[in-house]
Amino acid sequence: MKISELLNGVNVLEWKIDKDTEVKDIKIDSNQVSEGDLFVCLKGRKVDRHDFVDTLSRTAVGFITEKRVNVPYVMVENAREAYSVICQNFFGNPAKSMKLVSVVGTNGKTSTAHILSSLLRSAGINTGVIGTLGHFIGSEKIGESLTTPDPYEFNKLLQNMKARAVEVVVSEVSAHAIYYKKLFGIKADIAVLTNITQDHLDFFKDFDEYAKTKLGYFNSQNAALAVVNGDDELARSLVTDIPVITYGLEQPSDVFAIDVYPDFDGTQFVANLFDEVLPLHSPLYGIFNVYNLLAAMICAVSLGVSHEAIKNGIRKLKPIDGRFNILKNGKGFIVIDYAHTPDGLYNVLNTARTITKSRLICVFGCGGDRDSSKRKTMGEVASSLCDEVVLTSDNPRNENPTDIISQIAEGVTCPLKTFVARTEAISYALNQMSEGDTVVIAGKGAETYMEIKGKKIPYSDLETVLRRGARG
Repeated sequence: MKISELLNGVNVLEWKIDKDTEVKDIKIDSNQVSEGDLFVCLKGRKVDRHDFVDTLSRTAVGFITEKRVNVPYVMVENAREAYSVICQNFFGNPAKSMKLVSVVGTNGKTSTAHILSSLLRSAGINTGVIGTLGHFIGSEKIGESLTTPDPYEFNKLLQNMKARAVEVVVSEVSAHAIYYKKLFGIKADIAVLTNITQDHLDFFKDFDEYAKTKLGYFNSQNAALAVVNGDDELARSLVTDIPVITYGLEQPSDVFAIDVYPDFDGTQFVANLFDEVLPLHSPLYGIFNVYNLLAAMICAVSLGVSHEAIKNGIRKLKPIDGRFNILKNGKGFIVIDYAHTPDGLYNVLNTARTITKSRLICVFGCGGDRDSSKRKTMGEVASSLCDEVVLTSDNPRNENPTDIISQIAEGVTCPLKTFVARTEAISYALNQMSEGDTVVIAGKGAETYMEIKGKKIPYSDLETVLRRGARG
């Protein structure tokens, strides 16, 4: 493809390359550049790829830069914005051939995305998902990477989905993706805002920057319609230039639920969906999933799905991997969940209380090299709802897991046990179970590895529990 075609729609400041130059591929990793590639000089927090220009000058056919260099280049105002648009052009702008739903928020992105996908597929709509649990066409997993992939991979996925006649793509959009403009130039038909609570303060300088980043996505450049949790204080503060539909249980909202109560088969509630009253039973547990359901229902209606199809789709919902997955072991329930924030842990434990006849025990840890300020708070949350807390490792990365556990323990006021080895912690908790007890194992969900000192070691909470005689 000619470089002039790749740069279509990019704010170019200066051309210092033949516009008819043919580009074989696009690269941002200096170690992967081959002859004929276009190298995009992105600036990161630790690395400025402009520093690689001289080294790559004999291999790359040209460079996208934010400053003048001594090789063939195109200078642009913003290299990250340019990179996103270039990748769209390279793969034939696949986003323009399908509907796109972006799901933004601290908690609930994955569940909302997969609930919506299930509702759409139940209504006969061919659907793709890009997110934390991997990338899917229908129920078929086609790959996995970051929650929101790099623009090159993202558009390559969309191209694949287009080729397989996908009509709607539901994509989780992380705060990092918004910050790095991974979806710049792609306008979603619907953008969902589930909530904003503390997370990723290892990356963002403070909570205010984190919140502003998420809220900043909701404008006419990025989306045509916003679906917003009206019960979340920060989400409710959203000021935008696009239409907004709110949902909730507490504050006045456009779409809302009443008479919510749990049972041992899920959750019953009555939804007012655009003034049509729908008595519903969901096999998913917890009030937090009622919020996820409401968001998904609004999106489904906005995409042309009938109320009847939504009712049928909700009845057919299956548990989402790593999200309040319930197993049994003859004594009580074992819940596996991805909850890794104070708010997420509270929601899971509060829901677990509704199915617990006796004691509630929680096994969890906190990730290393991540926001350390939430650790004590998560200890406080767990002790406020549990009869016993078991602290252990959860992707310690380059930190000493004992130090992480000690920081969480500062907030624990109920009976406490600690084990560095996660398998030992889970074994202890399961051995402590008596009739009617519930054990919640939080933090990793469907993850299949433990990240230690730069290595991903195979590990699964689910497999650990199943090996100890539990069953689904």
